[in-house]
Amino acid sequence: MSFVVAEECLQLGLRAGALSFRGVHVTAAAAELRVEIAQEVKSVRRRFANPQDIRSLPEVNAFRDILRKVGLNPRREQPSVERLLAFALKRGDLPSINSLVDAYNLVSIRSLCSLGAHDLDTIALPVVLRLLTGKETFTPLGCDKDVAVVAGEFGYVDAQNRVLCRLDLLQADFSKVTEQTVNALLIIEGTSVHETDVIRQTFAEAVSFVTRYCGGTADVIAFP
Repeated sequence: MSFVVAEECLQLGLRAGALSFRGVHVTAAAAELRVEIAQEVKSVRRRFANPQDIRSLPEVNAFRDILRKVGLNPRREQPSVERLLAFALKRGDLPSINSLVDAYNLVSIRSLCSLGAHDLDTIALPVVLRLLTGKETFTPLGCDKDVAVVAGEFGYVDAQNRVLCRLDLLQADFSKVTEQTVNALLIIEGTSVHETDVIRQTFAEAVSFVTRYCGGTADVIAFP
């Protein structure tokens, strides 16, 4: 298989799968997509009065608990879903990156799953979600030098022992999705708290939004 979740990560409570997108055209997000994001953000701001309300969600709590299990303080390093919702609550918007990233961020705040994409042509398959040994290489997004990884944390690692994403918090720079990306791997991560039907709907919405705004075709690589 080209995407594998190690048993040790299942034991933590993680559930993850992946989609491949071929022949996408990544651009600045279309006005229509930003309108859809704005509408969803309004819903978030109606639903949550403050960050404490966000943290009370069972799905967010589950991600926070998993971070605690691997030695992190989720008050300092928030799960990606919590960060996105908090950004929406505070700023009244979501970050504007590009059409593919903006599309999956919209799906993330709708589903309360963590989503992240990587340029398929820069990575070596299979990708494995596993506990890190500390010997992997990792160059965080926006950096040009490797940083040390912490043994015992979980991460997505390619066949060349390169970390694609540390936890669900920080992606690698070398595999980031840009306007030059033609083929992409989209990882969808939930927890044991997320219902199977919710994850299935998240896959369907990811396919719908990404192909609507980036074109291309989609295939399910692995389903949790």
